[in-house]
Amino acid sequence: MPPLRAVLFDFGHTLVDFHRTEEALRAAYEQIRARIEAVAFMEVHELLDLIERVAGGVDRLVEASYAERRMEELDIADLFREALGGIGFRLPDDVVEHIVVLDHSAYSNSMTADPQTLDVLRDLRASGLRLGIVSNVTLRPDLMRQDLDRLGIGPLVDASVFSSEVGVRKPDPRIFREALGRVHVDAGGTVFVGDRLLDDVGGARGVGMRTILTHQFRQEVDPTVSPDARIQSLAELPAFLRDWRGESEPA
Repeated sequence: MPPLRAVLFDFGHTLVDFHRTEEALRAAYEQIRARIEAVAFMEVHELLDLIERVAGGVDRLVEASYAERRMEELDIADLFREALGGIGFRLPDDVVEHIVVLDHSAYSNSMTADPQTLDVLRDLRASGLRLGIVSNVTLRPDLMRQDLDRLGIGPLVDASVFSSEVGVRKPDPRIFREALGRVHVDAGGTVFVGDRLLDDVGGARGVGMRTILTHQFRQEVDPTVSPDARIQSLAELPAFLRDWRGESEPA
């Protein structure tokens, strides 16, 4: 095999447990309700109803597109316009954009990076490997990169690629090739680490990368798709890659 020169990671449920807490969602939608009331000059009564019909509506549109195995990424602002229009609000574009940012804050305020994950990234970077992220996410890429920096992950990776900026999702080969171009390493010298068999393992293998499936946050099983290796947690990765590279444990 060609020498290993880079590691690409999935983001959600690989580097972090990607979710929104109820508390963070309520806090975000209190601000969204106030913003709508200020623009629409009418009272928005029920917070939980607003969350269900807007946040829930957007989530359902995204989930439906994944269930249909659509490779084209959706536009998050368009999704919010549709969800808000469904409850009678036709809002200016700048207000919709502000609501997108406020909704995103529910994710930002719910995510943390395990210190051990940051240690893994530092270890790999110190060993001379280039690091990158390839993530399927409808959320805005600029806000995602702000999250990466806040979590301490951003400074430890050489590149990040989100489906929301390139327009296609894993397992489409184009998103993987974009990431390889940004880390300046070819597929043969790269391993992909992710939690999804079809999107991560199948997609990365399709462009010629080696693959590792992590079970830290998700336990996918499919006898038709086999990664080159499996790990139970990201903490196992540095030693595992040292073995692949024929290196000894650091002193």
